[in-house]
This record gives sequence, C-alpha cells and structure tokens, in this order.
Amino acid sequence: MAHKAISISIPLSLSKAPRRILPSLSLSLSLSQPRAPTSSSDPINPPRPSSFPTTQPHRKLHNGQLRPQPRTRSRAFTTAPPRRAAKAEAAEISPDEYHRISDRYIDGLVAQLEEMQEEREEVDVEYSAGVLTLLFPPHGTYVLNKQPPNKQIWLSSPVSGPKRYDWVVRGADGDGAEKGEWVYLRDGSTLSGLLEEEVGVAPGVGEGEGEGL
Repeated sequence: MAHKAISISIPLSLSKAPRRILPSLSLSLSLSQPRAPTSSSDPINPPRPSSFPTTQPHRKLHNGQLRPQPRTRSRAFTTAPPRRAAKAEAAEISPDEYHRISDRYIDGLVAQLEEMQEEREEVDVEYSAGVLTLLFPPHGTYVLNKQPPNKQIWLSSPVSGPKRYDWVVRGADGDGAEKGEWVYLRDGSTLSGLLEEEVGVAPGVGEGEGEGL
C-alpha cells in the first residue's frame, strides 16, 4: 500500500506570538488658541505665578546657542540737594533811617557820575526828586529811584533788567556801628557791584554804603 505525503502549511502569522499593539498618543497643539489654564491640583503642570514673566530676553552667543540674559535690577540713587548760602534779610530800619541812608548813597553815586559826564560827552546824568536817569552809551538808559513805602532802591538796567534792593546789615565797624549795603535779596548781588560792573563806578565807599546808621 502506497503511502501519500501530506503537507500542512501553517501561516507564518500563526507561528509567532501575536504582536501587542500599544495605543498611540497624539498631541495636538493649536497656535491660534491659547492653552487652557490647568487647575491648581494638576501635579504635572502646576500653576505659574502671575508675577513671573512668560518670556525672558535671550542673547545669541558666538556658537549660535541661546541662553537667557541675566536680569538686572535697577536701583535709584538719591543725592542730597545742594546746600544754599544763607539768605540775606532786609534790616529793620525806620523811615528816617531809610531816607538818610538812601540819600547818602544816591548823592555819592551822582557825584561820581557827574565826574564821568565831564570826561565823556556822550554820558548824560539827571537827578531830581529821588529819581536818577543815566544815559550811558552803548548800553542805554539807566533809571534809579527811591521807593520809601518799601524802603528800597529800584534800578532798571538796559543790561541786566529791573531789580529791587533792600538795605542789609553786614556787621559793625570798630566803633560798634552797624554797616550794611543795598542787596538784591533774590540772588544776593549788591547794587554797588552791578554799577561797578556795568557802568564802571563804585558808589558807597565812604558815601553811605558800609557806614553805620
């Protein structure tokens, strides 16, 4: 009896253990919509404090890598204001003292200006009723006058403008008498100093300014 060979074909898929298929995770990012905030109980994505910046400035290194730029903290430096010189104060003088001091000063100024007028024809000096007018080319016209209600001397200069001068005590002489000068209280300048600088006369030396009351 003849034997017949029987061949059985087994699929290769059955010869091996079945392959386990793992579920795939898909992550989709949307650039058009912001990411929804996570709850405070999420252990993976804890909430970010609102005070932290979301982005940090970066600077590029020579090798092309990026690294965060260190934060710098600005600090305000305060300086003390500059110290000012002691402010001059007008002296307390009576009306009679004011007239005596101001008349003595203006009389000495007029005497010096009249001497200048004799040497320079273009200079013109007029003094009447407490008002002194000086034409002094090339500057222009100066007007100086008394102000008894304020106990001041006013000067209108074509160079430096109008100023009001008060009598300020500057100490005492050897005999104990008070000495003073006419001072512009806003900047501490003196009437004699301005006239010496702009006109070239130095009133007050032995003529009222610097002498006692």
